[in-house]
Amino acid sequence: MINFSFLQFKRNLSIFLGLIAFIISCPAIAHENHDHDIDHKVSKFIDDMVTEHQFSEEYLRALIGEAKKKDGILNAFTKPATSKPWSFFRKLYVTEWREKEGVKFWNKHSETLARAEEVFGIPQDIITALIGIETNYGTYTGEFRILDAFYTLGFFGERRNSYFLKEFGEFLVLARENNISPEEIKGSFAGAIGIAQFMPSSYREYAIDFDGDGKADLENSVADAIGSASNYLKRHGWKRGAPIVFQVNSGEPDQLASAAGKSKPNRTYGQLKAFGVKESYDLEDDVPVGLFELEGEDGLEYWMSLKNFYVITRYNPSNNYALAMVQLAQKIKSLRNTQ
Repeated sequence: MINFSFLQFKRNLSIFLGLIAFIISCPAIAHENHDHDIDHKVSKFIDDMVTEHQFSEEYLRALIGEAKKKDGILNAFTKPATSKPWSFFRKLYVTEWREKEGVKFWNKHSETLARAEEVFGIPQDIITALIGIETNYGTYTGEFRILDAFYTLGFFGERRNSYFLKEFGEFLVLARENNISPEEIKGSFAGAIGIAQFMPSSYREYAIDFDGDGKADLENSVADAIGSASNYLKRHGWKRGAPIVFQVNSGEPDQLASAAGKSKPNRTYGQLKAFGVKESYDLEDDVPVGLFELEGEDGLEYWMSLKNFYVITRYNPSNNYALAMVQLAQKIKSLRNTQ
């Protein structure tokens, strides 16, 4: 007599073991598919660089073969300092050390800063603060290989992959144009290079020779960094002598909260006054302004931004960054004037 219970048990056991084997194989299958997806993206990137910029496929495959995925880069990108509350960010960047070092930097490079302001119209304190925030006045330009940064963010990042692959291409062209080995260049986790932390596309577009040696060298020349940062802000629309940003201390909180948005000027000062802003900033009613809020130590703060503030955010798209630069610049200038 056949034992049907035993046969059923064998069938169930076989199904169970098969299911276990499938579950165990899933990570391997997913990993294999992931590797295949990365290989496809790498091949497309190489094909595009060969077609658009006449690179050697063999050279690019060898170069990318040396690139390394860095988890530290991915972690830094997902948790940037600019995403912290304003109260935290300000303490991090508007410091007594940066004020004092800013005065030293300004004094040391006063002729270059003055010349840049004359040519481009950007205040000397703003450029000083920019370089202070970006690289501690040129003393720390980054520890990551740019090759690894773009390889990691371009092929393994969870967002903005196309942007970083575009910058990867710009970086390779930049290195070729300047006869530099791309494996040797270091910078930020996001791929920014040099004393003023230019992304490769900005380096190629806005970097200038400001020290007269025949080349734009943002890694080693402070003068080129000063001139190039000034050129960048000027070409993005900086208005010489115009105000930058004001804190709003009047108006009903509910009205201000409903009116607050991005820092890009998208209304007039006259329209903003309709929300209860009553201070006199010596502005005409038709001047374009923005209104944004930040999380300060004592609660929400409201700030009215003008075109020059928006221009600073073209350098780094963070209101924290732009406001820290403005406040650090003010403190450096004040300290220098008292010495």
